[in-house]
Amino acid sequence: MLAGAAAVAAHDKQRWLSLFTPSAVVNDPVGSAPHRGSEQLARFYDTFIAPNRIRFEVAHDVVCGREVLRDVTIVIEMSDRVTLRVPAHLRYAMTDDAHIDALAAHWELGPMIGQLLGNGSAAAPVAGRLSAGLLRNQRLGGALGFARGFVGVGAPAKRQAIALLQALGAGDVRAAEQVCTAAPVLRFGGRPAASPADLGRLLAGWRVGKTLAAGRTVSVTLTDGEAHAVALVEFAGRSVSAVTVYVDA
Repeated sequence: MLAGAAAVAAHDKQRWLSLFTPSAVVNDPVGSAPHRGSEQLARFYDTFIAPNRIRFEVAHDVVCGREVLRDVTIVIEMSDRVTLRVPAHLRYAMTDDAHIDALAAHWELGPMIGQLLGNGSAAAPVAGRLSAGLLRNQRLGGALGFARGFVGVGAPAKRQAIALLQALGAGDVRAAEQVCTAAPVLRFGGRPAASPADLGRLLAGWRVGKTLAAGRTVSVTLTDGEAHAVALVEFAGRSVSAVTVYVDA
């Protein structure tokens, strides 16, 4: 992961592309249309990385099998007058030879655009450049695909995910079951959990931190005071269909 951050900071496009498999998928942000394969990843780089100065303030990395969850703040200097701070959870699926096969970036597009526009007149040339770059590199279809990132489960699901994880951690299985589908997919540390009660025992003592909604997923930072984890809570309609807790394993 350090190599990726270094390539971004150095604006080294070829180095950045070399970190991915030829068929890699980048979904950034989750909820927008994904970019697939080297050609689309190159256009993604030209649109979102090349025009900006980007650095990553990493809080924690969680390594769970061949997946890495990075709890991070992305600092994007879009001009000398406009710098954005974007809270994110980045999920990397790695191959045996340490290439990235998939990257899912969980961050909230609406608040990021709101932060940009909050810069007033300084935001106008930056927003214009971003729009022009989207249309030039992604065409209209790609721009519309990016805009899909505005649509998702939103604040109500964030509250529901927090309540669910807190209920599980407190052993309140009945409350947890009421917000889940009939047969939710539950995993902890790369292994399946047999039931909400089973997952609750594993989550006892864990506390909820940073919470983000992207697409149909809410991502949540967890800590027990020493270790850290990231939970991905997936929604089907208004119910939770899956909970995956990534811990070091």
